[in-house]
Amino acid sequence: MKRHSLQRNLIIAVLGFALLSSCNPSDQAGSLVVIPVRFNLPPVSAERTFIVKTTENWYIEQVGHEDWCTVYPDKGTPGENQISLIVTPLPDEKPRLAIFVIKSTSGIEKTLTVEQTNTDAQAYYLEFFGAWDPVIYVDPFDVEPIKQLVITNVPEWEVTVSADAQDWITATKDQDTLIIGISDIDRPKGRTGSFTASAGGSISATLTISQQGLHDFLAPTRDFSLSIPGVPDSELHFSDVYSRARITLLLLWASWCPDCSGFMPEVMKLYNEFKDHSFKIYGVAMEIEGREQDYFDYLENNGLNDVDETTGNKIWWENRPVFNPMAQVKVNAFSRLLYGDALLTGEVMNYVPAFFFVDAGGNIKKVYTDPYVLRTDAAIRALYNNMRTYLSRQLECCGN
Repeated sequence: MKRHSLQRNLIIAVLGFALLSSCNPSDQAGSLVVIPVRFNLPPVSAERTFIVKTTENWYIEQVGHEDWCTVYPDKGTPGENQISLIVTPLPDEKPRLAIFVIKSTSGIEKTLTVEQTNTDAQAYYLEFFGAWDPVIYVDPFDVEPIKQLVITNVPEWEVTVSADAQDWITATKDQDTLIIGISDIDRPKGRTGSFTASAGGSISATLTISQQGLHDFLAPTRDFSLSIPGVPDSELHFSDVYSRARITLLLLWASWCPDCSGFMPEVMKLYNEFKDHSFKIYGVAMEIEGREQDYFDYLENNGLNDVDETTGNKIWWENRPVFNPMAQVKVNAFSRLLYGDALLTGEVMNYVPAFFFVDAGGNIKKVYTDPYVLRTDAAIRALYNNMRTYLSRQLECCGN
């Protein structure tokens, strides 16, 4: 009996040792579980989570290294781990794919596939509040920042300015509002540009900015004031002239300019015919510094200082000079009011004589500038007839 008892105890001990040995982790097969193994995502930015559950240390490798899709953390220890998956907005309507391989230290592998498509774009909206017209029309200068509210259900959105307008349009995102800045125009002709709010794929909204040029119809002019050197109380505001007339001619000329001298008698004829029909002229002479007396002599020799002996009033219109050094007589602070940088770029060559007809609000109605050369009787007569026809129609007088 004693021998049987020893045998029984030995058998129990062997079985116990075998049982303990079978519980040693090193004798068990490793495991790796990834839930889920595939994501089908909409075109907007998104953040998702997935689970990595394993009995070993693990790490994640991306196939192809797509930078639009990232995971964190990308490695870990045994147990259940929650991993963040982050994707950026789809840049266009084309689908894209990212593949990750999750590996355990013993060599077990699982694959995670992330696909982003434009399929669910219709579930999202992004629009500019109150923007019934896709075009915003703005003045040539002094444009206040435009605030545009964005209505959307996407988690994130961004704004871009069209490549052709990045030097004069700025777009700043302030929570759910876009603040649009617009630079002063620097040319006679207008320009257009656009900005787009987008959230991925086909989810976007675009508005176009149309800015008037300095010479465009009904573009506002800048007010200015000039005085006669050495003459007290001679300051004259442009607005004081055009606000008292139906049509005002802003005449740019110069005493040294042969085309100006050739056309000056025609200007006198226009003024004499239309002055009693709410027509005025503000003359600005673009003169050369150091030749002040030449300017004054020109006025005197051409009768522009003549006074009506009966009323004591000037017969002709008021003229004011702008004196600049020879190198700046063409491009200067005053000429930029009307031409911007077009005189620098060559967009406009001839800057005197120039004729800007404005209404009572100082808005451009008609412009006669470059290109023309008033060196022949035919050229002078053609321009005069054109201006006379225009004025008679605007002022509804004097026939055509």
